Amino acid sequence: MKVGGSKKKLKEKIEMHLRSATRKLITFDTVQETLNYLLESFYNEYTCDVVAILLKEDGQLVPKVWKGGNFNIDQIMNLSLKVCSPDLLEYALWGSAKEEGLETCAFADGLKSENIATWFTVPLKQSEKTGYGLCVIGFYDLVPLIIEAEQNFTEFGHDVAVAIELAQEKEEQKRKIKGIEWIKENTFTGSSIESVIGKVVERAIKGTKAQGACIYLYDETNRCFTLTPPIHGTIKLEEKIFIHSVGIFDHYFPSVESSGEHELTVPLLANLKTVGMLYVCHKEGHFFTNEDLKFLKFVSTFVSIQIENARLYQFEYESKRRLEKILNYHQELVKKTVEGQDLELITSVAGSTLGMSILLYDRFLKPITSYVQEDKKHLSKLYDNKILSRKPQITQLLSKELWIEEDQITFSIWPIKSGRDVLGYLVLFLEKEEMDRVLHFTIDYTINVYAIEFIKQKLIIDAREQEKESFVNQLFADPIDDQEKVITYATLINWNISESHRVAVLSMEINEVQEDLIAVEGYKTWLWDQIKTELAQNYPYMIYTRKGDEFILIVKETEERKSPVHYWRDVYIQMKRTVQKENERVQIYLGIGDFTRTIKDYYYSYIKAAKAKNIVSHHPAKEGYAFYDDLGSYTILNNSSDPLAAELFIKKHLAPLIQYSKNNVDLFLTLQVYLQHNGNYREASDELFIHRSTLEYRIERIEDLLNINLSNADIRFELMMAYKLYSLYDFNRSEFCEV
Repeated sequence: MKVGGSKKKLKEKIEMHLRSATRKLITFDTVQETLNYLLESFYNEYTCDVVAILLKEDGQLVPKVWKGGNFNIDQIMNLSLKVCSPDLLEYALWGSAKEEGLETCAFADGLKSENIATWFTVPLKQSEKTGYGLCVIGFYDLVPLIIEAEQNFTEFGHDVAVAIELAQEKEEQKRKIKGIEWIKENTFTGSSIESVIGKVVERAIKGTKAQGACIYLYDETNRCFTLTPPIHGTIKLEEKIFIHSVGIFDHYFPSVESSGEHELTVPLLANLKTVGMLYVCHKEGHFFTNEDLKFLKFVSTFVSIQIENARLYQFEYESKRRLEKILNYHQELVKKTVEGQDLELITSVAGSTLGMSILLYDRFLKPITSYVQEDKKHLSKLYDNKILSRKPQITQLLSKELWIEEDQITFSIWPIKSGRDVLGYLVLFLEKEEMDRVLHFTIDYTINVYAIEFIKQKLIIDAREQEKESFVNQLFADPIDDQEKVITYATLINWNISESHRVAVLSMEINEVQEDLIAVEGYKTWLWDQIKTELAQNYPYMIYTRKGDEFILIVKETEERKSPVHYWRDVYIQMKRTVQKENERVQIYLGIGDFTRTIKDYYYSYIKAAKAKNIVSHHPAKEGYAFYDDLGSYTILNNSSDPLAAELFIKKHLAPLIQYSKNNVDLFLTLQVYLQHNGNYREASDELFIHRSTLEYRIERIEDLLNINLSNADIRFELMMAYKLYSLYDFNRSEFCEV
């Protein structure tokens, strides 16, 4: 009875102690205080030799507090759960040196190896939850244990687990409070982004005890996250992490919002938009807990807006500095323009300020000047080739720039315009990603400056052209009003007018219906400018001018060398190639006069060239150019007829045909082709692209209209004469439609 009564008293004593300890445990604010109290209460109450509390961390039993024992508990009891019995964290266990103990349990073996004769464990575990760890009590001597108290210790372990969880929550709240205090202390407008990031990284390290931490900021332009200093510890991730799917970051960052690994990443959100990522890491074998994740989320919630504000503040600050720089740049460009500086100096200022290579071309895509960065000068020829290879595409630009990327070279072509007219092209070598609102504004301003300079130069050239045309109108007049003035002007432009020259007249015919005559004349002027530009390369001493609708070329006799025929054939071919490269529907006709010997001969050479041009334009079968002296009968007609007599002769022989052709089949052209082929039906029908029988019907209709017989040679001669006069004087059919 005494033994039974003694056990009962001991059990009651244990119950009272455990009940008292449970009430005390819930008063502590930290896990460490809870563990320390638990340690002292067991050590003092049970007069034991060893007391230790071990917690589960990352699959390992780790001694947190201990007392007593003549061995290094932190080494002996630091064990992997894989080598320990799974019952350790589930049940209260008892052990003795005399018994076999737990089979294949490194924990029990460790106690035995240190001569612990008697021991028992209290699992720190809530019901239905994974245990936090255990409390172990050991004796060097054999001590009789009260088996009946097992349930009490088990329930006490539940209470301890609750107390630990409560202490953890209190610690978490304190950590949040400290975080809020830290945020209040470190939140102020105008902080640099480096300063904000540095403080956030520092707080992340302290709050999670991580080995490394950093922040990646999102770059919307390049669609990537960029590692932004300052950085704490060693970061093994890439400096730039490019993404393809916005909002899905698990493929790009490790452990996104997921604890239990040695790395942890938390998104930084501002206004429902991801502005960055907070990344922390441990060394291998140490893992982040769910509490660490909660803490980082808490921190990120408050600092995301501040980081975004700091970034926006920095962006605005940099934009302000850029704008100030741009304003200075604008002033410099305006100064160069006002001072009348050339395009080369303006291009140099633009290129050095913008920090990129620049090429400037005229409207025909001929190089004017360039600014190539020092480290890219060896690519100058490659740049030119790339531009010229895209000429057809570039010359079609209306307003928007053209971006080209090939062979790892990216450049953009910007048309320089005045109204609807393209004055030139500006080529910039930069990546499209570099283009932002400020840079675009700067480029637009630069283009405007170039446009002003082009317009200034064009006004000067136009003034000179007008002065030249005024001079030419006097030179090609009969008689010359002021011969001395003409000679003086020719001297000013280094033209020895007394030398022998030849005059040629060019006309253009656009085979399209154009109601806007102003647009047509403007287009002809544009083509004429291209012709002059092309000819200037091979014929530098040729003189160009204009008289009304006619374009005039004047060439020194010595320039024709030994073969005038070959010379003018090559000139015509080059002009035709230049025009048809732009528009295949445009036809050109060239008439070539004879040589001048005196100043008065320029008028006669011009008249002969104009007559030759008229005749060529009315004879599609001809080559498109002709010398006046090679026109045969036309020269006799020109010297023996006056315009009024020619008009009356044409009306007499061809007027009915012209009137009929106005609203019906073109019998005027049919008869002309028929006569040119000397009445050969087969050849004439082939040229007209009609059947022989159709031609025969038309000839019969022509004979009826003119009341003639085309088999009569005299009648055919008179009709041929009428056609030659029509071509020679360049009459228009409308002049003969009302008789």
